[in-house]
Amino acid sequence: MRRVALLGTALSLAAMAATAMAAPKGGCFSTADLEAEMAVRFQAQLMVLSDICRDTTYGLFTQRTREAIMGYQRQMIDHFKRAGERRADITFENYMTRIANQESIASGQLTTGQICQPSNPLIMTANSIGTSKDFHAYAISQADEKRAGYLVCK
Repeated sequence: MRRVALLGTALSLAAMAATAMAAPKGGCFSTADLEAEMAVRFQAQLMVLSDICRDTTYGLFTQRTREAIMGYQRQMIDHFKRAGERRADITFENYMTRIANQESIASGQLTTGQICQPSNPLIMTANSIGTSKDFHAYAISQADEKRAGYLVCK
């Protein structure tokens, strides 16, 4: 019983650490930076979910929105450059890895059956995004919704 409690505590601490580590470094976020942050976070979360569920949603989504994804990745690399990162491309890759790890840890607390429901909101959203323009609109809506949690440049 004590081991189970310790394991639960360890998992909770790991999840909190992963959440803290996934926050992007750097100063303030421009409107474009915040939109890109929401987009790359969605992409990373969908990648993990599709991998866990052995689902094709991520691959199909990236094919439909390739242009937007590449633009958002460039925007985040620029954000890290402006924040003073010498190797902004490496910082971005590490950041994406941290988001994916954070999502994996959070998913580990649920069964595959719970995660891989066809009605999973992430899968449903990804399937409803048909073009880069649709992804852009989604990222803007998420940025508007989550703006209060970020330091936004004036």
